[in-house]
Amino acid sequence: MAKTSDTGLKQLKNGNWSCRIFKKINGVQIDTTCRVDERTGSPLRTKTEARNYREYKIEQLRKEPAEREVQKQKNKTVKFSKIWELYLNGEAKEKAPSTVVKYTSLWENHLKSEFGNKNINGDEAVSVNEINNYLRNLYYDTDLSHAYITGFLRLFYCLYGVAYRSNLISLEMLTQYTKEKKMRICMPPMTDEDEEESKKIETYDQGQISQMADVFKGSDLEPAFLIAIYCGLRESEIFGLMWDDIDFNNKTLTVNKQLIFVEGVLTLSRLKTLAATRTIEMPDNLVKFLLERKKASNREKVNKAYKNRCVEVVEDIRGRETVEIVGGDFVNRKLYNGLGGKLLTTNSLKAYSKKIKNLYGYSLKMHDLRKTHLTFLANSGYPVKALMERAGHRKLETTMRYYIHKDETMKEQERRIINTIVLDDPVISIEIEGRKIEVKKSELDKLKNEQK
Repeated sequence: MAKTSDTGLKQLKNGNWSCRIFKKINGVQIDTTCRVDERTGSPLRTKTEARNYREYKIEQLRKEPAEREVQKQKNKTVKFSKIWELYLNGEAKEKAPSTVVKYTSLWENHLKSEFGNKNINGDEAVSVNEINNYLRNLYYDTDLSHAYITGFLRLFYCLYGVAYRSNLISLEMLTQYTKEKKMRICMPPMTDEDEEESKKIETYDQGQISQMADVFKGSDLEPAFLIAIYCGLRESEIFGLMWDDIDFNNKTLTVNKQLIFVEGVLTLSRLKTLAATRTIEMPDNLVKFLLERKKASNREKVNKAYKNRCVEVVEDIRGRETVEIVGGDFVNRKLYNGLGGKLLTTNSLKAYSKKIKNLYGYSLKMHDLRKTHLTFLANSGYPVKALMERAGHRKLETTMRYYIHKDETMKEQERRIINTIVLDDPVISIEIEGRKIEVKKSELDKLKNEQK
């Protein structure tokens, strides 16, 4: 049996493997190191994978004419502006509209003037350091937040991905710019102030919830308010709900779309991530309320005035082709104030937010209602995995933030909890029937029960 060769194989510090090809093929001296399988985009996790990929790569290089290597050197360099055009005319059509709008704003207002005429490939290609310095200056020298700068990072990664999939940069270059931990484009370190702010989760207390409930009671936006506080949906998810998304028998609602404005046009679009598509349980009181609301809506639908207002056009862009929905069966429609049938959107909340501000001095933010819901469940012992699914979070770290009390930092909570670990049973002094006695803490509850 022939002995396998380990030539060119090396295990990396992170446990993955790399393979180096250093030999003359078709008269051309090849010297390249591969850490990722270009066929799958996955790292080489074992020695066998690295060996097999090295053999595959050598075979491909043998098949590739030497003239192609020469031709690659003659290819015209490509500017960032060209990659942006490729993105807009191609992959952008498959992305969430809100993402495209955000990227377009970043490109037109910032990156176009700074990088539009610079090369993404070739000898004069923009370096990783140049991009990192640009991000660093944006963060430290302007009023832009760390979260906002993250949008620039994602756009750069997007553009390099488009360039690679268009065969304009190599896999090695893509890996270096977007995946190599010590070499890639990365965010500047967060300031202490921003780091502390990022850990805060703003919520409403019970008194504020009761005040807002009084404002919304009996109004057209009461369903939106109750769904936010009882189910923790995002604002755009709430207004995208249709009656067939609600299963009254199983007491669940399904979130699979969002209602947003795209360039001023009402649009039903896909959710940003697969994790955001979910089916969640509703509490009994919300089920009862929505069932009554649906019955009231069905009674109103026969009225001519209702039918005349229920005619708005919403563009459904979730499929390959845009479909126009006229008068869709949305949960959030007006029933009262003589405007029955009119579709409610995120813009409908502005008047209520202003009213709450005038009455109580704080602002209504639907996302803070969502945070309040998730924080309440976390503090009540709701299972972490279940909360992650209910919230539609993609990362566990995001969910775990809700298990930290809002008045404590994570470090403060860690210290408070570990200091509750004791090895002895402390003796405490209490007063019973006018007499002070000393008892062990573990016996306190038993003693109180006996007194009752």
